[in-house]
Parts: sequence; structure tokens; C-alpha cells
Amino acid sequence: MAFGEQLKHKADEVHLQDKAKDFGDAVADVLKEAVTLVAGLAQENRPKVDDALNKAEAKLVQTSGGKHAETVTKVRASVDKGIDKLVEKNAGPKATPTQPSSTVPDDRHSAFDEDTPAGSPS
Repeated sequence: MAFGEQLKHKADEVHLQDKAKDFGDAVADVLKEAVTLVAGLAQENRPKVDDALNKAEAKLVQTSGGKHAETVTKVRASVDKGIDKLVEKNAGPKATPTQPSSTVPDDRHSAFDEDTPAGSPS
């Protein structure tokens, strides 16, 4: 049996494809929770965000001598629109950090550990 075939057989034996899918799903869940949290923070701190953006916009216009003021204003409008969309789409009444998702795999052993039965998550 060729090395590649042995590797595929071992990956199938330890259900590597399923574990990779579970891991990918867990990462997607964590990212969704992070986006919701960021949206909530943006909503709660919008005055601070606007103040920081105002300062950045003024500094860019000043630095360029007003040469790129129109472009800076367009970019600022796009940023505001993006923040509004993020908040509208993801922030609930008040976003708070949640406990770690129960869908995160709790594998304590490598799929290739000799003392762990094939397919056993722990």
C-alpha cells in the first residue's frame, strides 16, 4: 500500500473529515458571536467611534491640504454606512459575551495518538 493510500486510510479510520467539519463549524459559530459582540460594542460606543472618525477625517484632510477632501468624505460615508449595517444586522438589544459554544469539539487527543481508539473524541 502506497504512503498516500495509508494516509487516506488512517484519516478515514479516525474520522478526520468529520472532525475537520466540526472544527470549521465551531470556528464559524465563534466568528458569528464575535461579530455580534463587535456590533453591540459599536452600537454602545457610537459617539466615541464617531469622534475618532471625525478626528481621523480632519487629520487626513489637513495633511493633504484639502486636496483629497472629497475622497476622504466619501470613504467616511462608506465607513459610517458599514458600521450602521453591521449594527442593524447583528446587534440585539444589548450584545454581551456568551459562554463558549457547546459545539466546540473537546478533543483532548490527537487523531493520531496510539493510545486513543479510532474515532474516540477523548
